[in-house]
Amino acid sequence: PVHYQYKGKYVMTAVKSGLMSIDQYRANVRILYERYMEQQRSHTFRTQKLLFPDAVQFSASDAVVLEKILSDLSNVGFDVSSLGGNSYAVNGVPACVEGVDPVMLLRRMVSDAMEKGRTVTEEISSAIALSLARSAAIPYGQILSNEEMENLVNELFACSNVNYTPDGKAVLCILPQADIEHLLG
Repeated sequence: PVHYQYKGKYVMTAVKSGLMSIDQYRANVRILYERYMEQQRSHTFRTQKLLFPDAVQFSASDAVVLEKILSDLSNVGFDVSSLGGNSYAVNGVPACVEGVDPVMLLRRMVSDAMEKGRTVTEEISSAIALSLARSAAIPYGQILSNEEMENLVNELFACSNVNYTPDGKAVLCILPQADIEHLLG
């Protein structure tokens, strides 16, 4: 195999300068974030209607933030409607986030939008894309086939920034060949 998965968390691969270690979750967050941002720019998100809509209650301050970002949420594939009294129905979610609790995802995105503290559409769009990416990314501990590792590495290196997640965390590191030789004397 070209790649090796270490402890269900890192993808190790040989590179010209040494041994590269890639955090599989962070790499997938970067990949998905860029994909979601592109889908927002091109308005290509699809909504997956829920068979049984989920109801969610927000505090007054959270409801104000949700109201401000409803159009942005709609642009990324959410179908959320007001039930009155700070309650909302989640009728649909982006088709790309299968297996994720829609209520928890919506709460996370409202929380992320509050942390940003801005109402600028691009900032909100970025926060939404990051929340979606974090929720849909490959979790730590998931064993990947060599083909999945190869796809992850290839998709990562097709990204605009391979070194850091959108929130600034390192995605990869390289142990230089000289350091390996020094350690092994």
